[in-house]
Amino acid sequence: MGALKKWYRSIPLWCAIFLFAAAALIAASLISNRVIDAAYAGISQINLRYMLMQQAGEDGADTVYQSLDGEKAELIYYKLDLDGMPDTEVRHYLMYRTTIRVAPVLIYAAFLLAAALILYYTKLKRPLALLFTAASKISENDFDFSLDYAGQDEMAKLCGAFEQMRAALEESNRRMRQMIDERKQLNDAYTHDIRTPIAVLKGYTGILTKFLPTGQLSPEKVLTTVTTMESHVERLEQFANSMNTAQKLADVVPQKEDIAAEDFAATLRDSAELLSERHGLACDFTETLQTDPLYLDGRAVTQVFENLLGNALRYARTRIAVHLESAENVFLIRISDDGRGFTERELQTAVQPYYSGETSENGYHFGLGLYISRTLCEKHGGSLWLENRNAGGAMVTAQFAM
Repeated sequence: MGALKKWYRSIPLWCAIFLFAAAALIAASLISNRVIDAAYAGISQINLRYMLMQQAGEDGADTVYQSLDGEKAELIYYKLDLDGMPDTEVRHYLMYRTTIRVAPVLIYAAFLLAAALILYYTKLKRPLALLFTAASKISENDFDFSLDYAGQDEMAKLCGAFEQMRAALEESNRRMRQMIDERKQLNDAYTHDIRTPIAVLKGYTGILTKFLPTGQLSPEKVLTTVTTMESHVERLEQFANSMNTAQKLADVVPQKEDIAAEDFAATLRDSAELLSERHGLACDFTETLQTDPLYLDGRAVTQVFENLLGNALRYARTRIAVHLESAENVFLIRISDDGRGFTERELQTAVQPYYSGETSENGYHFGLGLYISRTLCEKHGGSLWLENRNAGGAMVTAQFAM
């Protein structure tokens, strides 16, 4: 029974329709023939009992027989004696005549309708119900379900295509929510951090407006005030530039192409060793490249590499370590340092935009490096995660899908 059910679900819909229609027509034909034969048999019995001979040309003769008598043919006409028949026999006779005319139509229609209903309930009802329910949930923005219908016919393929669409819509909806959340975080962080320079500028502007006309401020004090104001104006400009950079990330689409693995690794090695030397740090550079060429967006990967390298150089004490790895469809960049490492809070929040825990002594640092790196990794089909080394220090791994 299970094998028959599996076979039935695997046959195409047109084939099932043909089989049901053929079976219905064959069964209707057999039963219709039996019913008509029975009706004719009933009429014959009545004719034998109540048929009267009638002269040629008289009204009412409905049955004609030809009789041969020697060489001369004689036509003999017969008439059914309806007047001499009981009412019961008349009803039977009319019923038989009506059955002969109407029964085939009704039998064929009934069997075709039964075949259509069986086909609907066994092959169409469940997948259609699943599709209607899925469409209703999607219209309510509910993607927390799975459209599971086994089989290989057209309805199973339609359910499979609908499930792929649901999964794609769910992923798109997830990314949309993530993008909205990140935009909100950007706006909140930007609004929060911009208050300080605005408040400082407002305070110094008030001091200059109040005391400069009276001559109570010395030239040295005025110069100091203006210099401080200039630094905060520069800070606002940097805020605006960083905000513009973060907003443009939403429109970034990776442009992947084949890149020679050894040449790309050599370029990253040169950058890491040169910058490490400038910072007075040692650089341990290793690579395990099992695929060549690499199918990557070179500029995006390089930007992530430079961001992670810059963070490692900022916090390292004596050395950093860089490791490149490619296997199958994945390319990894792992950069670690021997600095203080991440705190528990930083492991959770360091990739958020405008993370306030990251500052530098020379100028302002707006916490966008890891955020931009994470976003570029995700747009490249990968991810970014933070951890601490067992020997101490931070380690960041960037993964890209090739």
